[in-house]
Amino acid sequence: MRPRDCLALLLAWLPLPAHAASTQLELSPPASEVAIRTWGLGLLPFDGRFTSFHGSLRYDPDQHTCRVTLSVDVASLAMADQTVRNTIVGEEFMDAARFPTLTYAGACDAPDVAGTLGMHGLSRPLSLSLDWNPARIVATGELRRDDWGMTAMPILAGHTIRIRVSIALPPPVHASRD
Repeated sequence: MRPRDCLALLLAWLPLPAHAASTQLELSPPASEVAIRTWGLGLLPFDGRFTSFHGSLRYDPDQHTCRVTLSVDVASLAMADQTVRNTIVGEEFMDAARFPTLTYAGACDAPDVAGTLGMHGLSRPLSLSLDWNPARIVATGELRRDDWGMTAMPILAGHTIRIRVSIALPPPVHASRD
């Protein structure tokens, strides 16, 4: 028997590591969070989170690949300052009365998510950076408000909005060794 054949025979008898199957998660509060940060006067951070959203994430924890869909109720934005919140969901910015839903669909291949954000009546590409660990996936990105037709108060409200989506992952399932 040639050495190459011996190696092939030996490898055939060794146990192979278990490969995790892809997992599907439903995205909704409280296990997931969709948050934004905008800056008053370009300096003061105003943080908010959406309390009503749903979607799904299909991912492979070993390969760090996924597909995600997300639909967010714009009027569900919660912020510490109610006046700022009302301005952001009002007609000069997100205009929740005319555009009640924010959507995102994309696919990830660590370290990024490439997808399309639908907001304020427009759909545009939006890439998010990924921080992936065994307990959580966090996707973060920034958009320019004027790219989505939100041009009111450019000095007072700043030009960018940070979006952060955080998803709790179930504990990994380890194959038992028999």
